[in-house]
This record gives sequence, structure tokens and C-alpha cells, in this order.
Amino acid sequence: MFVLPEVAPVEYIPDRTVLIDADVVAYFSAFGFDDTGVHAAYSKCDVRMQQIIDETQAGKYQAFLSGETNFRNSVATLQRYKGNRYDENGERITPQPAWLPQVREYLVDKWGASVSENEEADDVLSYTQAELIRNFGVQNSVISTVDKDLLINPGLHHSMSNGYIQEVQHEGTLFLDSKRKVRGTGMRFFFAQMLMGDAADWIPGLPKITSKIKEMIPLEPALRKGGCGQMAAYRILEDCETIQEMHDRVYACYLLYWGEHSYTHWRTGEEYQKGIQTANKQFIEQGRLLWMRREPNEKWMPLYPLR
Repeated sequence: MFVLPEVAPVEYIPDRTVLIDADVVAYFSAFGFDDTGVHAAYSKCDVRMQQIIDETQAGKYQAFLSGETNFRNSVATLQRYKGNRYDENGERITPQPAWLPQVREYLVDKWGASVSENEEADDVLSYTQAELIRNFGVQNSVISTVDKDLLINPGLHHSMSNGYIQEVQHEGTLFLDSKRKVRGTGMRFFFAQMLMGDAADWIPGLPKITSKIKEMIPLEPALRKGGCGQMAAYRILEDCETIQEMHDRVYACYLLYWGEHSYTHWRTGEEYQKGIQTANKQFIEQGRLLWMRREPNEKWMPLYPLR
């Protein structure tokens, strides 16, 4: 039903601004240089930044780094946000490249990168592009990253991995790649994430496919066990034709699951009883964890009325 998006033509536009995910650049530049001098990492950083500017044919650039604080930490009640990366004392489990802090400082000093406060660089990239599109049109801004989550945003997107630029539409796409993994853009991919979650950030989405969900949406036998994986999310949404259909289909799954399940806050121990209130809470919570802000300080809310 949906196909891979076309690669947009690239031509030099003096007024185009490339919005660079400097978190990715910093890690890429520092990785593998632990046993060398920091200047090797600086040089790698310069090369990557210039490559991004050249590939996007942009006359201007802005770079963004994530700060230490993040509103999502207080949003998550079902399980700790990015809890797979830290121990119970807040210390990072997996080691970071040795020169990463220095490269981050270099990006600020040399390339003018700004550091976010109480949100991620992804959020700033997202609402900065939204504002540029409102003011100057689609062709005058492009987000550069490797992060699939930012592909929910309408506009031009540059992949640091392969150099391609694609234009994302608001409704977006949802498809299976050659390895049968769910890929997508726009609102279709956002609602798929509401079901399958995001393992990289420890966002659970819908915890499980229940028997009542199976009755609502026939799924092949291989998809009837365990959590709501990628293929199940794809099958649940594949016949939806509008954004409201996707919204309401996902919400119906939340109602069916949380109508039978309760849970305890991962940190405080507060209990949330099964029923509509918990379904609504989790629908909003997962949406806020997954949504990329389109306005500063935005708090995602359901697009259509809930029960």
C-alpha cells in the first residue's frame, strides 16, 4: 500500500538551513579515538560537519546538543526512560568514548552548537524546522541525523549514513524493509511506535497483544504471543486510511490492554488500577515520550477525543 519515499533533488539554496544533530556528530567523532590525542577527534568532527553542509547544499547551519536534563524522565511512570542505559544510581552502564565531553565542547566553541535544557536535541531540531517551514517553506530547512525518530516530522531529512535527502509528508508512510522490519515516516510511523515502543530509549508502547486485541484485529499465529512487536504493529495499522483511524485504532488497543491490567510506578510505587483512566494515562504518557516537539515546551495531547 505504501512505498519508499522518493529522494528529493539536491540543489544549492543559500537560504537553506541544515539543522544538525550534533549528538550524533559528537559520538561519531570521538568513537575509536580513546588511545589517540583529542585533536584527531576534532579533525574527524570538522570533516563530518563540512560533509553534512556539502551534502545538504545548505548556505546556513545550526547544530544542537542534548543537555543533562530531560522532561521525559518525569513523564515515564511505567518504566524508567532510557533505563537500559543507567544503573539505579543514575550512572551510565555502558562506557562512552573518552574524548566525547571534549568533542561536545569543541562543537559548541568551534561550530556554535547550542545545548538544550530539559529536552533533547531532537526536540529542538523538530520545532526549529517546524518554525522555518512556517516562515520560509519546506525547501529552506533540512534535518540531518541518523535518528529514525525524527522522521515523524514533516519536511526535508538528510541521512548522515548515506547522504540521501527525503521529504516527509505529515501523514507519512509505513512499510516493511527487506528484513521485515517496520520503517516509516510521519504520523503513520508515530502511531506504529505507540504500539511497538522504542527499545533504544526503553519506551514500552503497548506492553502486549491480548486476546481481546486479537479478536478486534485478526493476526497470523506467529504474532499472537508476547509483546506488541514490529510486525504486529504493522498489521494493526496497515489498513488505516486516515490519521484519525490510526489514532483511534491504537487507542482501542490501549483500552483493551489496560482494561485488564494494572501497574506500579517504577520509582514511587504508586499503583494505577486497570480501567479507562489508566488506559488514557498510558496513551498520553507513551505519546509524550515518543513525540518530537513542534513548539517549545509542547506537551503532546491526543488528537481526537478519548473515552
